[in-house]
Amino acid sequence: MLLHYFGIKEEYKMTHNKYTYLLIFGMIILSLKDMTAQQLANSTHISEARAAWNPAITAVGNDLVADGFFRMQWLGFNGAPVSGFTSLQIPFPEMNMSAGALLNFDKTGPVSKVGAQLNYAYKLKGFLSNYGQLSIGVSGNFQQYSFDGSGQFYKDEGDLLISNSRSSAFFPSIGSGVYYTSNIREYKGNTFFAGVAVNQIYTTKVLINDFDQVRQKHFHLNAGGRFYSFDSYLEPMITANIVNPAIADLLFSLKYEKENTFWAGLGYAGSGMAALQAGIIIDEFGGSYGKLQIGVLGNYGLTSSISKTGPGFEFYIAYLVPRK
Repeated sequence: MLLHYFGIKEEYKMTHNKYTYLLIFGMIILSLKDMTAQQLANSTHISEARAAWNPAITAVGNDLVADGFFRMQWLGFNGAPVSGFTSLQIPFPEMNMSAGALLNFDKTGPVSKVGAQLNYAYKLKGFLSNYGQLSIGVSGNFQQYSFDGSGQFYKDEGDLLISNSRSSAFFPSIGSGVYYTSNIREYKGNTFFAGVAVNQIYTTKVLINDFDQVRQKHFHLNAGGRFYSFDSYLEPMITANIVNPAIADLLFSLKYEKENTFWAGLGYAGSGMAALQAGIIIDEFGGSYGKLQIGVLGNYGLTSSISKTGPGFEFYIAYLVPRK
């Protein structure tokens, strides 16, 4: 995405639980102030990968999930954004919670970040409906931020920021999110879902050559529905990535999926990128209950300026095992 490149560029008692919920909601509300440039990778039209941006979606059902995601933008453009992650998401149905761990990376030109993210989500089952579920999550992110100016071309060769061509810094950050689905069951009724997450609510300074790279809060909003017909469904979805009103991107997606067979979808981003995705689902893979998902996505700029950057490519793979 253009925004990604040109930004600075990341069983309890209810009396006990309510304070936890208030704390997390309070973190989100308080963070609505002081938002400025995008530093984290935009999310994707591939809905299965949303837990990387919203910890409340971690193992949102009862499936153990091991997955991976890789993205290359602007193929053929030197220094173009490359990002990805691999993760493990584990549900604990008997305790109404889930946990996950991700290893991620993000590189654009001379700037790169590698690190780990830990997610936790608590689930309120039967919320608003018999099969509704509200999940509340928190995340801890630990990143190594690196700057390598060697081999780059600059307008101001005397800029103090690049006078020392290599530098790195470690920084942790905290995020939180909420996610609601009206029907946690699959292929058993029309469903509405919505979520909001804030990343980098709290973070330490990132000093590169004595310059403080201020980390900004990033908002991720997601909403949509699933409309079922026998063993398939149609899923419209909208996602917003926001740093401030001037730095925001909207993703519109429409996906069709046939149970345990395949999916296909279309997408459009407010930055002018159109997307096409497709995937296969292999049931009973590696055992009677395992399921393998493999998907790819390609995008291309529709406007004259964006089309010059070239197409983009995304790959997603996941292995799911139900836990009862």
